[in-house]
Amino acid sequence: MKKLLIVLVAALTIAACGNKTKGGEAVDSTRVDSLMTDSVVLGLGDLWSIEAVEAQIRVCFDEVNRMSADGGIDINRLDSMFCSKDFLELQSRLYAKVHESQVMFDGDEGHHWVPGIGTPVTIDSIKSELLTGDQAQAQVWLKDKRGNEGHLEMNLYLEDGAWKVHNWIDTDVYPFGTLFNWMQKVLDGNGNDGEEKESDLNNYAE
Repeated sequence: MKKLLIVLVAALTIAACGNKTKGGEAVDSTRVDSLMTDSVVLGLGDLWSIEAVEAQIRVCFDEVNRMSADGGIDINRLDSMFCSKDFLELQSRLYAKVHESQVMFDGDEGHHWVPGIGTPVTIDSIKSELLTGDQAQAQVWLKDKRGNEGHLEMNLYLEDGAWKVHNWIDTDVYPFGTLFNWMQKVLDGNGNDGEEKESDLNNYAE
């Protein structure tokens, strides 16, 4: 009995150590969110790293492929799962005005997740860097099963213990250079190549 008790204590001690970050603080599993790689949840001490940024990007595109296999990609669902609070708030305000016919905005038809290629996609490579203020930037090179290639560039914010996509950068696709800026300009009534329009219905982003 005494030997069994010692074994149980040792096991509990190991488990407790496994729930510590590098700094010795307990990991709050609710803050880890969906950030996983090889089925191992990254601890908070690992989040401020290139590896964590790229692991979350891979999680995003795993979900793209899962949705595709299940019958169709839900862009709004992907945005709600993986985008920053600021992005989602801006999107919500913009769509409310679209619903009320105050502005017209067709969006980018999902280009920010699947840039003109088919699904399923594979990630050829990711190039990312950490910026100041809990921000990162990443470029992602994708390929579909037919060999078509796509490229995405994005900004990410570290929010509530997970990396969230805040903006997509593409000067060839988005007026004003990024999706976030484009949405903001349309919301502000300046969405057509930077020219102010007198009528709200003329605020159509080409």
